[in-house]
Amino acid sequence: MNTRTLMKGVITLFASLCFQTSFAACLTSESESNNTDTTANKGLCSGTAVTGSISSSTDYDWYRIDLVAGGTISINLAHASGIDLDWYLYPATGSYVTYKSTSSNPETGNYIAPAAGTYYIRVKSYSGSGAYTLTVTYPDGGTGGNTGGGDPTTPPTTSAVTGKVWLNGGAISQTNTAIFVSGLRQATGKNTTTPNINSTTNCSTDWNTTPCPRVAIITAAAVNQADGVDKFTNDTATGTWSYYNLFQRHGFSPKHILSHHDTYASNSGNTSTQGQANIAIINQADLVYVIGGDQSRLARTFLKDDGSDSPLMAAIRSRYNAGSLIYAGDSAGTAIAPSTSYGEGISIGYLNQNTLRSITPANCPYTAPASDGTPAPSCLTHPSNVDYGTKIKGFGFIPNANVDTHFDNRASRSGRLGRMIAALKNIGPTVSYGVDQNTALYVNGDVATVYGAGGVFVAEATSSNFGTGTKFSATAVRLSYLTAGDSFKFSDRTITTSKTYLIGSTSAPYQFSTTANSSDIFAVDANGLGSTTATFRHMADQTPTSSTGTAPSDSYNPSSFTLTFKRDGQTQSYKNASGTYSGPYTIKKALIDIN
Repeated sequence: MNTRTLMKGVITLFASLCFQTSFAACLTSESESNNTDTTANKGLCSGTAVTGSISSSTDYDWYRIDLVAGGTISINLAHASGIDLDWYLYPATGSYVTYKSTSSNPETGNYIAPAAGTYYIRVKSYSGSGAYTLTVTYPDGGTGGNTGGGDPTTPPTTSAVTGKVWLNGGAISQTNTAIFVSGLRQATGKNTTTPNINSTTNCSTDWNTTPCPRVAIITAAAVNQADGVDKFTNDTATGTWSYYNLFQRHGFSPKHILSHHDTYASNSGNTSTQGQANIAIINQADLVYVIGGDQSRLARTFLKDDGSDSPLMAAIRSRYNAGSLIYAGDSAGTAIAPSTSYGEGISIGYLNQNTLRSITPANCPYTAPASDGTPAPSCLTHPSNVDYGTKIKGFGFIPNANVDTHFDNRASRSGRLGRMIAALKNIGPTVSYGVDQNTALYVNGDVATVYGAGGVFVAEATSSNFGTGTKFSATAVRLSYLTAGDSFKFSDRTITTSKTYLIGSTSAPYQFSTTANSSDIFAVDANGLGSTTATFRHMADQTPTSSTGTAPSDSYNPSSFTLTFKRDGQTQSYKNASGTYSGPYTIKKALIDIN
């Protein structure tokens, strides 16, 4: 063989290897572990299908793409029949910029990226598990895809919100100025005067001239439109203020959104006169306030059959994404704020149920009240056991986190820690927030701050294990408890408090020398004090490092459960004084096991 022939062979072989390497860079099947943004699969080429599989509700598949220029990102997610998978698109930092969470198959959508940069796609289960095919097209400069590159300086913070979200836990005292004035009104940036709480004419109703925050009141969680109008307009005989008067007294200018369970077909659209009027109110509002009731009515009123946005919800989301609107909710209005909402049932029922029932807004048609005025049962009510729970599409203003309300105060429904932990397993986010009554959690970008009289429980399942058997079990769930002034930072999961007495230190030795255990951990007394809160706080301030609580079985729920609260090296607890103490606590990073 002569030199020329040899060199020709070498060049041909080199070119062939380069050609093969180019194609090898294109990912064609998911590679585990890719359960977080920092372990996202790279090499997802524009136009090249990738096959993958979701094994459970806690299995996320993350993919990274690098755009060489601004342009359209198109995402197509096809999945096996009988399951429902969703996708979310994130920039290099911050919350998602678009998502598809409907019952369609495939789930398709587009996003126009303003410039070159790194984006992440997260695939998750709404219900079921199984195989999928993901195809993404995007500006890649004709290179055949992303071959790697360094990680972004700051990965996406998968629980942060892009704007401001105010979450009331229900049963807010109508004179609670810490929440309505110092909190919510201050959050709008229009808190220039102190309102007269005894006046129902603090603010002009002319939204073109009023200096007051302009609030769009959404009463769609009420039974129907007639009930919603009554709640907005009329004080009750027992002294409860109408929503118009409530917000006037606290220095807001309120207007009413007229779309409800029985009128949404026209009033949540953009073609009817009322639908256009509703959208016009949203386009001027500084915040929406979504009242309590039944969150399934909210889902039905504002979402289409497949869970996508109605024109009215699209107007709200557009203003919110632009930073022009605060989303504020109370009770059901808070519960519907995450991407997935759950409701009805009680803690012992959720633990016995183990797997939540799943419905869509299409499963929630309007049924008129009975002749005596009794509302029709919620579509979230489980058909075989009223103690069980049901999940439904939420509004997505709190992405990748669950929220529960009336958390440990509602005597008629019992404490909700059990159902919150069960929902962590069934819905999939690694964080859940349980907000007490007369308490609020204000989420401003990366930081959530507590207002009001009660507490907020924060459960983190980042390093937890959930049992796979027929009986629910969980180990190593991190559990924290925050009170007024405390804050939780989403990006690094840190907790900040102004309380200065570190429990267990020389300045604040443990108050109790013995363990306090509970024989009915989800019980709530007549004064609204839950056994969960009492036991958890005692555990933080006792010499022994753990306490237990029993959730007894009953005729509807045959299995009992033991909850174990415990401290480890990460746990820190604070209070405002040493010695005999009954004031507010802050408990950071304790643990809970459920068996």
